[in-house]
Amino acid sequence: MHKKLLVTAYFVIAALLQTMTGNFPLSFFAFPLNVIVAVIWVYLLWRLYKEGNKLPLTRFLLSSRTSILSILLLVGGSLVIGLFPQLSEAEAASISGVPASLGCYNFMTSWIFIAILFLLLSNLAMVVIHAFYHRVPAKKRFLLNHLGLWLALFAGFFGSSDVQTLRIPLYAGQPGREAYSMDGKAYYLDYELELYSFNTEYYPNGMPSRFAADVRIGEQRTTLEVNHPHSYRLGEDIYLTGYDTRNVGNTRYCILQIVRQPWKYVMVTGILMMLAGAVLLFINGPKKTKS
Repeated sequence: MHKKLLVTAYFVIAALLQTMTGNFPLSFFAFPLNVIVAVIWVYLLWRLYKEGNKLPLTRFLLSSRTSILSILLLVGGSLVIGLFPQLSEAEAASISGVPASLGCYNFMTSWIFIAILFLLLSNLAMVVIHAFYHRVPAKKRFLLNHLGLWLALFAGFFGSSDVQTLRIPLYAGQPGREAYSMDGKAYYLDYELELYSFNTEYYPNGMPSRFAADVRIGEQRTTLEVNHPHSYRLGEDIYLTGYDTRNVGNTRYCILQIVRQPWKYVMVTGILMMLAGAVLLFINGPKKTKS
């Protein structure tokens, strides 16, 4: 009964914060604050575990029922994301009604969805800590799967505030450094970009089949194609997203999108760990208990 009240109060507080303050301020928790908060949070979970099963909160976070609850809540949150059109923060703010006040139109940054992720991550962290200290069936596989899932979700959650998307128009023969965020704010890059040429190839029916921009990125010369990003450096990819449609065959400019994801490879590591766990499951089969 106490656990049900605790969970209910937890999500009621999240809903109240959503209605009173709007969506979770992700930008406030950018590096290094997100790292500091994450370290403190993991340390507190470890200390909580070391207290043993004396505390109700420890038993709650280690419970399989909590795992099931958090997964069901995540599925429910995913359904909300699928059922409601996900809009920008400004567009979502212009809509009225109960679903809008609960953040359904920009749900991934709502207090409610953050609360779901936080509960799931806390439960996963406690399960992983428990596995480190105790013998569990197929321990390596268990840790690979659970720690990998935790890392992937952790990087997506805490790293989202560090993701930066910029766009820069490049004109032929005119090097540029000034890029713009999605809200129009100007940023100056620490490297230079320049468009040398732009080529378009066509199918026999006249439909375009390939767009390619010959560009210089810093000291590197490369060819950018749509859906084929160039990895300039760790966690920073550059995409070709647009071009001069008014002068087909004599394109004077193109638009590049720069996506910075510092936590990208932490997430990739988590996914690879889960894949390794799946491979071990395939090779060794399910753990059989002795009768």
